[in-house]
Amino acid sequence: MRLLTLLPALLLSAALPAAADALQCGEYRSTDGGMALVFESSTTGYRALDGQERAPLRIDRSAGDLHLVFLDDGASTAISVAADGAHINDGMNDFELHRPQACQRAPAPGACLGQPALCIARLADAPPQQAQRACEEGVGAGCSALLRHFLAAPAAAAGQQDAPLPAAQRTTLQRLCLHQRGGRFCTEVAEQQLIALEPALAVQALQVVCDAGRVSACERTAPLRGLGADLRLVPLQKVPCGRYQADADVIDFGAGTQARLHEGAVHLQQNGETLVLRQLGNGDLLGMDTQTGYQRYRPLPNARCRAALGHDH
Repeated sequence: MRLLTLLPALLLSAALPAAADALQCGEYRSTDGGMALVFESSTTGYRALDGQERAPLRIDRSAGDLHLVFLDDGASTAISVAADGAHINDGMNDFELHRPQACQRAPAPGACLGQPALCIARLADAPPQQAQRACEEGVGAGCSALLRHFLAAPAAAAGQQDAPLPAAQRTTLQRLCLHQRGGRFCTEVAEQQLIALEPALAVQALQVVCDAGRVSACERTAPLRGLGADLRLVPLQKVPCGRYQADADVIDFGAGTQARLHEGAVHLQQNGETLVLRQLGNGDLLGMDTQTGYQRYRPLPNARCRAALGHDH
C-alpha cells in the first residue's frame, strides 16, 4: 500500500530537478478552497476557479526553476514545493494536496509546448503563421496573437474601430475556437462575430465558453439558444415603440428616450450611455453594445405604444 501511495510522486519526480521533485500528480486546493491546481502528468495540468472554465497549463523547467505557464493568457508563475510534496505556493496562495492521483503519460511536446514559457514570450513578435501553429498546438495565447494580427492588418487598421474582419479570417477564427475549445479566445471570437452582425456564430463561439464552465457565458447564451432560424438580424425600418424587457432590464421607447435609427440599428441615449440594439428574426431586439450585449429584449404585451423622441436617418 505504501508503494501505491507514493506512485504518483515517483512518476512525476523522475523528470523534476531536486528543488521540485516532491511535486505530485493530483489536485492541490488553495487554503480558502476557491482555487485548485491539478497536475495530470509531468508536464500538463490546469487551474480551476469556481464558476470559470479550466485554464490549461504546462509545467516549465527549462530555466531550472519550476514555472506554471498558462496557455490561454500566456502568464507564467513560479511555484515552490514543500519537501513533503503536500504543499505548494505560487507567491500569492498556499495550496495543499487534496487528492493525489496516478500520473498520466505526458504528451509528446510540440514545437511550442516543448519550451512553453519561451514560446509564449516570442508570440508578441511572431508572424501570423507561427501564431497559428502555436494555436493549433493548443496554445490559446497563440490564437489570441493571431487575432491581434488580423485586427492590426492594414485593411482593418484603415477602417473604423468596429469594422468587421473579413469573412475568411472570421471563418479561420471560428474553426480554431471550435477545435481548441479555448474559453478566453472563443470569447474574443464571439465579439468579432457580433461586430460582423453574425449572432448565430457569436452564440456558437460563446457556447464553447459556457460548456467549459464559465457561468457568465451560459447566462448570456441561454435566452438566445432557442431562437433557431430567428437568431439572425433584420434591419429595422423605424424606431420601435412600446416597452421591451430583458432578464434584468426594461427599455421604454417613448418615455423620454432619445432614439434614432442608424444603419438598421436603433441607438438610444440612456443615463449618459449609448445603447445599440438590432432586430432579431422574430421581432425581438438584441443588445449589441458593451452594456446590453447578448441581451434579448422582448416586447411587453399591453404596453402603450408611443413614438420615441428623436428622428430616423
